[in-house]
Amino acid sequence: MVRCGQRSFLFCFLIWLLTSCQPLPGQPAPPARADLPTPVEATFTSAPTLTPQPTIPQPTPQPTPIPTTVYAGPAGCLTAAEQTGRSTAEMLAYADQLLGWKQPLARRLLPRARNALTGAYVLTGEDVLALSTADIQNRYLIQDALNALHVAGFVAWLRKDEKLGEHILAVPLRPGVLDSPWSEYVRAYFASSDTFPEDNALVMGTLRLTPCEWMVQAGLAPRLPAGTLEEADWSQPDFATAALAYLAPAPAEADAVAHRIGWLDGRTESPALMCGPLAWAILNDARAFPPGYGGWVGTPKSFWLPKPSENGRPWSLFPPDTYTLRHFDQPLGTFDLHTFPLEVGDLLYTYSGSNGFDHVLIVSERDARGNRFAVTNLVQVEPVKQVTIQRVLLYNDQDPTAGILRNAWARDLVNGRTGDKAFEVFRWNWREKDLRQQAAQYRVKPGDTLPLVAARWHTPPEAIVSANRLDPSLPLKIGQELTIPPNP
Repeated sequence: MVRCGQRSFLFCFLIWLLTSCQPLPGQPAPPARADLPTPVEATFTSAPTLTPQPTIPQPTPQPTPIPTTVYAGPAGCLTAAEQTGRSTAEMLAYADQLLGWKQPLARRLLPRARNALTGAYVLTGEDVLALSTADIQNRYLIQDALNALHVAGFVAWLRKDEKLGEHILAVPLRPGVLDSPWSEYVRAYFASSDTFPEDNALVMGTLRLTPCEWMVQAGLAPRLPAGTLEEADWSQPDFATAALAYLAPAPAEADAVAHRIGWLDGRTESPALMCGPLAWAILNDARAFPPGYGGWVGTPKSFWLPKPSENGRPWSLFPPDTYTLRHFDQPLGTFDLHTFPLEVGDLLYTYSGSNGFDHVLIVSERDARGNRFAVTNLVQVEPVKQVTIQRVLLYNDQDPTAGILRNAWARDLVNGRTGDKAFEVFRWNWREKDLRQQAAQYRVKPGDTLPLVAARWHTPPEAIVSANRLDPSLPLKIGQELTIPPNP
């Protein structure tokens, strides 16, 4: 052992520095290393006299914060310089440019708009616009118009009025708007997705978009993380849990479910005809609808008595680029389902011939043995007519004799057959992507952010960033082609 008394003061001081576990004054303590052995404590037989240093209080250990990715605002927003000085008419023209509809929005202008907070009908113009939506049959197109108006610089609400009918109330975000009679319509839009400026029986809960950067810079909107107002959710829908919540083994319980989903209300028919409304409720609870689809687009009753071959419902309720539809002019009971297996999340519509019934359901489960299940309403005619909601085995991959598709619905002449004429399978494109394990292509739309695109495809935004080598801090560009990778 080297004794300090035999060496210079400087040499001993250096040894002390190298072996001490305490930091120098003003320096942070070194991080703990679990992979290193405990250091051996040095022993000194003599040491120089040093001036005692004050004890430095060590900070309480805190968890390391996980960096949160900041995603840019909506696609199509102008810069602050480009937006400054724009008139309401110029903003409306830009919304038209984004939409690309044959009929310009100006052709939908109503002469007056109603401010529900003051009760006054006022002339439309620079301060507010009212745009009729009465002739828009595909209601999902209304959301496209709302998105374009937002990107162009409006706060846009879909609302109903006894005199004006259904229309879009568009408040231009121009200087002084927060001191105008329309200020509450602006503040409520950006407050939260469930805040309304008036009775929400009159204002509908459409999708709201992240504010453009220029709106924030101008003090007209708060800075909100992209995807907040949209409630962007890219998790995988849980169809099984959503479906099992509606099991009703007794007729009285089936009646209770029909009331719960808003199907039985004293004006509509019995639970025997609620296969469509029940399918809607399961989709809604599983959060499987595209972003922006809500009660203002469709309700359980919009799935009532669907007949795709005649009225287009329920498929026509959704944008065509969100799903793939397959029609089979063959009896489902004898169809080789190995050639096209049914998968979880599929909507199955069955057409009947004589002595039967049309039916729609959601494939909600698939187990390791190849069994496919659905939760749906069953009507029993004999010995006693009753309606229940049950978890039924549709079919099995390996056993061609198992399941209701092969048996009761294929051969039961008493309670009725279905699928004996034809059937259709509706599959979400995000689901198709994952089942095939193939990337999909998506073209960016006005108002899109990375979290919103992620929600459309139920794919994490960071996976989209990686697949396309994107800078998440830069906004997407309208028309930009994105590769959406499959989920493993």
